[in-house]
Amino acid sequence: MPKGKKTSPWLSFPKEDSGSHKTLSPLQERFIFAAEQGNIPTVQTILEENPLFNVDFYDILGRTPLRLAIENDHLEVVELLIERHTVDKIHEALLLAISSDHEQIALCILRHRRYCDIRKESKRFGKTDYFFTRASEDSQFSSEITPLILASERNQVQIVQLLLLQGEVIVKPHHYYCGCQECSNKLEFDQLRLSKSRLDSYRGLASPIYISLSSTDPILTAFDLAQELLEVSKVEKYFKSEYLSLVNQLREYVVKLLDMVRGQDELKVIIDKANRDSKNETYERLARLKLAIRYNEKKFVVHPSCQQYLLRVWFGHLRKLERSNLLTKSLTVLAVLILYPFMCVIYLFAPKSKVGRFLSVPCIKFIGHTLSFFSFLTIIFASSILEMASSNINVSELDPIGTHYRNFQLNSSHLRFQFPSDFKLRAFELQPINILLTLWILGMLWLEVKQLYSEGIYEYFNTLFNYLDLTVLTLYITSFAVRYVGYLKARQSLTYFNTWSNWEFLMNESEDAEEKFYWLIADRFYWEQLDPHNVAEGLFAIGNVISFTRLFHLFAANELLGPLQISLARMTADITKFIVVFFVVLVAFMVGLHNLYWYYPLEERGPTTFLPNNATTEAEKNFGIWVVSFRTVFWSLFGRGEYNVVELGIFNNDFTETVGYLIYGVYNIVTVIVLLNMLIAMMTRSFELIQEEADTEWKFARSKLCMEYIKEGSTLPIPFNIIPTPKTICKLLKRICLMFKIHRQDSHTPKIIDRTKDMETYSFNPVTQGGSSSQNESRGNSNLKMLQRNGSEYVPDTFQTAPFNRNHSDTYPSMYVEALTYESVIKRIVRRYIFDLQREDDRNDDVDTIKQDLTSFRYEILNCLSQRTNNEKDDKATANDGAPDGHINVMFEGESENPLKKHPELTRTQNEQWVASEHL
Repeated sequence: MPKGKKTSPWLSFPKEDSGSHKTLSPLQERFIFAAEQGNIPTVQTILEENPLFNVDFYDILGRTPLRLAIENDHLEVVELLIERHTVDKIHEALLLAISSDHEQIALCILRHRRYCDIRKESKRFGKTDYFFTRASEDSQFSSEITPLILASERNQVQIVQLLLLQGEVIVKPHHYYCGCQECSNKLEFDQLRLSKSRLDSYRGLASPIYISLSSTDPILTAFDLAQELLEVSKVEKYFKSEYLSLVNQLREYVVKLLDMVRGQDELKVIIDKANRDSKNETYERLARLKLAIRYNEKKFVVHPSCQQYLLRVWFGHLRKLERSNLLTKSLTVLAVLILYPFMCVIYLFAPKSKVGRFLSVPCIKFIGHTLSFFSFLTIIFASSILEMASSNINVSELDPIGTHYRNFQLNSSHLRFQFPSDFKLRAFELQPINILLTLWILGMLWLEVKQLYSEGIYEYFNTLFNYLDLTVLTLYITSFAVRYVGYLKARQSLTYFNTWSNWEFLMNESEDAEEKFYWLIADRFYWEQLDPHNVAEGLFAIGNVISFTRLFHLFAANELLGPLQISLARMTADITKFIVVFFVVLVAFMVGLHNLYWYYPLEERGPTTFLPNNATTEAEKNFGIWVVSFRTVFWSLFGRGEYNVVELGIFNNDFTETVGYLIYGVYNIVTVIVLLNMLIAMMTRSFELIQEEADTEWKFARSKLCMEYIKEGSTLPIPFNIIPTPKTICKLLKRICLMFKIHRQDSHTPKIIDRTKDMETYSFNPVTQGGSSSQNESRGNSNLKMLQRNGSEYVPDTFQTAPFNRNHSDTYPSMYVEALTYESVIKRIVRRYIFDLQREDDRNDDVDTIKQDLTSFRYEILNCLSQRTNNEKDDKATANDGAPDGHINVMFEGESENPLKKHPELTRTQNEQWVASEHL
């Protein structure tokens, strides 16, 4: 809706002591109507003829002349009325002008002499907290709403800029759990008002215009503020939708800033910015994209500009591979798979060679690590096939144990246990497949340690698949540790029974000898349930299941499988939430059925049996024990239950059976018909949501996968990564030397830029021309504080770019020879964003300006015609001595007769001219 054509959203009712309930005088009615219609001559005439006239009065709807003039966008009338209003009315008028999107009126009030005096007076007494101030009843705004907050919410560029130049800022609210004295007082004073004031402050802080004009790094500010709002929304759940809408607004704002990027050089500066300080020109490859992924800023990550730059880094100097057809890509991948082990060996000794640089390309690293993972899965599959229950060695084949065992068998006839003539020994030596698995597990452990060290604990545990990796490692390490304990015990037992005296201890039924003999038997019939080998196999089986599910992580690289993997993860989350509801229902019915049939098992009713009987029922088999009750109700969920499980047979207890049928039937209805169908609906909804945003979700997941291989290090896959390379040894020696090195350099000596630094991580401090940059900043730390009035829009001054030091041109990429800095690029982007925003607003401003000019011109013409009519009347009355007046012949363009004939009301007296204006 165009500005100036909005109706007032408020319906205010005047206070009884304001005198508004009284009938207005003719002069007041004439004045308020003139103010509403923008009749400047009439308003000016009344104010000049009545110096003591009180303009602060209300009509029957509680509207003042100033409010009507502002709502109808009559700037000249507002300029006349503002001189005769009090301080609180001027502040109210400013807020009303801002909320009505009448920027020119708001700017007029801000620059007015009286408002400037008010601001100077308030600065003298310091900053005031208006939270505890009660606003007047007829005010449309809360007392803590400031013009800057309101203008920021409305995205009014000129007003926000002017307020920032005047030193106004929006104070960030304290944390929700802040326990300072100020927050405690506000909470005790009015909790609802405190929540609303916090929301209003965040609305102003989240305004794109306010961030653009007040922040030196709008992208980082939007990221941080979005995360803060997400945390607040989890606490203040009653305003959750409002806070989430602000988060979405911030994300859309960042995307619009990215839309303003015009070239690869600007994009590289934006994406590679590493330090949080905008003046610190430190860059690292895809640093800002890493931050966006950590903050879950999907719209920023999947932006076409970011994705284009990400793929450029992903393929490195193999960009021809990106543009090649499927056959070429397949042949390239096949060649890499065949030659990859040999290239890894070359990399161990020559990491800086062409082969080393080739392996360092992210896409090649991905192929190598994927090959290593599939090799690990192949080894796991082979271990399941080649696993042996024993060592394939009989006890009789070993000397001297075989001889001792034969003698022992001849002399063991008196024992309660009859020993066999021969038996298989338990495995006591490592198998080759176990050695390979051990190497892979050590490589996985070393890879996770390096990742934890490089990323930090918070970043490491922020990824779901890292939990899976940590779980798999824990299971495998525990499994192999327990398995090796079993091997060690078996070898100790073989050593123990090499001596005949220990066999004599076994014949004498010594507990120590029997325990040693236990570790020789390969027959698991005689094993304990928690035997180390059983535990090891159980943990190894669970680890294998999780290892194969780790393949889903690689699905993100494919456009077809990626959305399916994301949908599966979302469905898993739905199932997890559903389990809570299902578990409550399951336990409720399980407890009810068990309490109904607990008496009928034989061991429970045995003490109360009158005559001995062996009566059994179906109910006692299925619900007599609570463990069995859980098993029965659980499997009945999948159609494995029978309808007669609640029958009591010969007990002839029809009432209990009826109650059992009722509970069991309701359970099946609730679980099978209601809960399972609800779970299906939840998973279907999640799948549909993922499919609607399939492209966004897949690109975000792919970006996370790419970033794992783009980061420095971990070039060699498992198990080559456990082999120390000369490069690693040199780095370790350098760190050791730095630890014991004595720093004799003076602390004030300037640092020298290292030319040998890696090309992808670089930093330089540009020299700003034209004096210090801090001298050009205003009090609000604004990016565009130097905006100046140019026509109908604000255009910033020419931004200064820093000269590049040619002496270090070999250290930085070629794009930085042009001396692009992050600060200058951000200013360019913000300037373009504001220009586009103002260009849209100017279209509506032109309509409002024309409307206002036509209104003013209309009343000026009417006033001139009225004065001319009165003068001619006086002249003719003097010349004709009271004769009637003649007609006035005033011709307008396109008219053939006097317009006064069409409007005879204009010939009335001066006091009735305001009635004629209504008809026009």
